[in-house]
Amino acid sequence: MAYTVTMTLTRPDEGTALPTVASISEANKTESATALANAGATKGFETDGLVTRIVYVFPDKDTHDSLDILGTITDESTVRTAYKQALIDANITCKIEDDLGTTIAEF
Repeated sequence: MAYTVTMTLTRPDEGTALPTVASISEANKTESATALANAGATKGFETDGLVTRIVYVFPDKDTHDSLDILGTITDESTVRTAYKQALIDANITCKIEDDLGTTIAEF
């Protein structure tokens, strides 16, 4: 059964742009996309006004849990920290939750 993780980003106003992972590390973006594809996962985007949802769909929860993104993707820890700080600096809120109702992160 598919397992979904959704990152919901809410901008404070239309003049605020979302930061991108590619602007922090193109290598990280490319390697992450490859790892997701190799795992049979997809990544999609939904935008509704100031709200953008990044939706990751995995074949199942075990596939998600078995991915070793932190251990295998270039600068993953550094990129996560920089991306989170870029969101905070731009007053963009972030909530990451799964389809089981678990909040993974919120800031």
